[in-house]
Amino acid sequence: MCNEIIELLRQLERERNIPLPELMATLEGAIANACRKQLHYPSSSRIRAQWAPDAPNCFRLFIEKEIVGLVTDEHTQISVEEAHKIDANLEVGDKVSLELPLDLLGRVAVQNAFQMLRQRLSELEREHAMRELQAHVGKVITARVERFQGSTVILSYGRVEVILPYRHQIARETYAIGDNLKVLILEIQVPPREGGREPRLRDMKVIASRTDKRLVAGLLAQESPEVASGEVEIKAIAREPGERTKIAVYSRNPLVDAVGACLGQRGMRLQAISNELAGEHIDIVEWSRDPEKFIRAALSPARVNRVVILDPEHRKARVVVPNNQLRQAVGRSGVNVRLAEELTGWTLEVHSEEEIAKQERSARRGA
Repeated sequence: MCNEIIELLRQLERERNIPLPELMATLEGAIANACRKQLHYPSSSRIRAQWAPDAPNCFRLFIEKEIVGLVTDEHTQISVEEAHKIDANLEVGDKVSLELPLDLLGRVAVQNAFQMLRQRLSELEREHAMRELQAHVGKVITARVERFQGSTVILSYGRVEVILPYRHQIARETYAIGDNLKVLILEIQVPPREGGREPRLRDMKVIASRTDKRLVAGLLAQESPEVASGEVEIKAIAREPGERTKIAVYSRNPLVDAVGACLGQRGMRLQAISNELAGEHIDIVEWSRDPEKFIRAALSPARVNRVVILDPEHRKARVVVPNNQLRQAVGRSGVNVRLAEELTGWTLEVHSEEEIAKQERSARRGA
């Protein structure tokens, strides 16, 4: 019988992706409840079951009782005299665990417990998935589009609903039921306690994001083993979701090219991330302690002729680019220079050579 129980639990473990210890703990609780009902014990009685392969019915039963001077409930209390027969050091107020006779645990109780376990499987799956997600806040998961509630997208991750609010969706991105999306677990909202009770896992809400810049970092780690291992470090990220992302990377190994490790062969790693983010442009640049070098890299793909540090204390710099590179350096609606400023932490004045020449001529005439 014990081998049959273990085999059934292992089968459920494979089918439902719930660890065997969790299934066993749930079964022990179900057996304790089944025995309580079979023996007509009140709900206040503290009965527990313990897996014991050497026992005739594979479990041992225990009941916890409180030591009192005068017994008023034989199901939850034991007299001092009876307690001293077990241990002379026990006192009033102590609790003692007594083993119940094995004949109280019949096959019917075990069968009823398995029925209760099967009824709880869906809830158990959800609880397991929720605990897994609690450990993955700030990380990337793949979830399936299930339905829509107004502008909110409801995703599923196993038995757990994941909410993708409108404000965390990429602008102009469309979704269809059945789509698999990579999302970042932003937070798990826990309802307030009621009556001093801990909130149940089923009442918690999982909030996801497609706009958080950590999503891009997570996707890069999935595509690049060097980033995942920490050999290549992500130093900074700047993002305007749906438009462009700039990532500054640094190699801890002098033999590894940080940028190349992120691009992959023919840029395939970066292309995979862009495809996942609805065609969002991704720029990978090499991080540097030298601000002039870092600013040059941050403004790519535009070419930079020179960088002039205007105010090191307040981190202000002037950037001069070829005349035909000004539009690209600034970017559409200024996106490229904004992201470069966010990435580097410097305020940048971007000018073309022609603009600088005009300023110099005006200064000479004024002199």
